[in-house]
Amino acid sequence: PGWDCHGLPIEHQVEKKHGKTIPAAQFRRLCREYAEEQIERQKKDFIRLGVLGDWERPYRTMEFRTEADTIRALGRIRRRGYLVQGAKPVHWCLDCRSALAEAEVEYEDRNSPAIDVAFQVLDNKPLAKALRFTHIYEPVFAVIWTTTPWTLPANQAVAVHPDIDYVLVRHASMLFILARELAQKCFEAYEIKSAETVAEFKGADIEGLKLQHPFYGRVVPVVLGEHVTLDSGTGLVHTAPAHGIEDFVVGARYALPVDNPVDDDGRFVEKTPLVGGLSVWKGNDVVIKALKDHERLVRLASIRHS
Repeated sequence: PGWDCHGLPIEHQVEKKHGKTIPAAQFRRLCREYAEEQIERQKKDFIRLGVLGDWERPYRTMEFRTEADTIRALGRIRRRGYLVQGAKPVHWCLDCRSALAEAEVEYEDRNSPAIDVAFQVLDNKPLAKALRFTHIYEPVFAVIWTTTPWTLPANQAVAVHPDIDYVLVRHASMLFILARELAQKCFEAYEIKSAETVAEFKGADIEGLKLQHPFYGRVVPVVLGEHVTLDSGTGLVHTAPAHGIEDFVVGARYALPVDNPVDDDGRFVEKTPLVGGLSVWKGNDVVIKALKDHERLVRLASIRHS
């Protein structure tokens, strides 16, 4: 028999009793003591239930020999060439400052700001060439939808699905790129009554198109992603490789920067333009204001979701 003595449940129990400000060495000692107490209680229960085992010699992950054997095993894996160093976004708890497994994440319904944001096409010539036009004079905007405005400082691309049908639609001397299937619904939400479809094309046709970030000086590309769906939004997905696993996978394919401007406490690092030092939740309001100031906020609504 054996016990896994490492994990958040033990740490939470110790924090409840002793607080979060105790020195690290003392905290680890208290976690070991708590684990010892629980092991003895559980061992007695198992024996009383009639469970057979070598109860005098159980394995415990917190034993120094077990921890050393773990490192030795990792060393053998590395020497055989099976260890690959990398990084990817993970679930993170701002309160306990720790990564979370999927099974540790609890979901509840909450209200979030849902925004439609316009990314202006930097140069219309490549778009005109892709659509077989001689020229496009009006400003063109690729419109994304997101419920996490605070992730826009980390935006590095806009994703479209290669096989979805998109349209270039004219309204009031401007052109918008939207998924064909969602365009009518979008215009109703934007309270636009008349719009003219200028062109229809596949997402793959505009791969590599350069867009201007809505409030930074950054230029971001249009990339292709199989994760883009027509379930909601505009059919174009704001992509921040540091803030989502699907975004990360697409970003890796296109060698996009994995720029995470948020620290372990859920605050933007000080050097982050516009939102430095703010919590991500306060960052929402600042980002939305910046979008309004730059005339890139197409729509602001509230959505209740899980």
